[in-house]
Amino acid sequence: MKLSPDMEAEVAATMERYAEAYKKKDIARFSELFSPDITGFGSGPDEIIGNHRDLIRQIKRDVTQADILDVAFTSTKIFGDGRVAWATSESTMTFTVDGSTKEKISGRSTMVLRNTGNRWRIEQLHFSLPYGGQAEGQSFPGA
Repeated sequence: MKLSPDMEAEVAATMERYAEAYKKKDIARFSELFSPDITGFGSGPDEIIGNHRDLIRQIKRDVTQADILDVAFTSTKIFGDGRVAWATSESTMTFTVDGSTKEKISGRSTMVLRNTGNRWRIEQLHFSLPYGGQAEGQSFPGA
């Protein structure tokens, strides 16, 4: 079974709610979007999510260290079987730290979501930044 167009739209709407929660620093909204068993990785070496508590701790750290002005998912591809969906996208986060000039992080995101019957919950999350030491067209740095 493939995802119906309506299910794809629901997954995309969940991703948009995630983006809005960042901009609004809405911890309660984040808590609702993610599974109690959420796992994943952020871009920092210590950003390892092993459960819901880790996720909320990470989100609180993010929103206390910066003002998130925008989160955007582009080139998004969503697939699934109706019970589970997976999404890949290019991702940007625009932010300021202590009122500084706007900065932007551009990376890549993957999400795995589970259909609970009345909504999609994020079960797995991964955000990464392309490795700067690796030349285009090369599989390894220094090659």
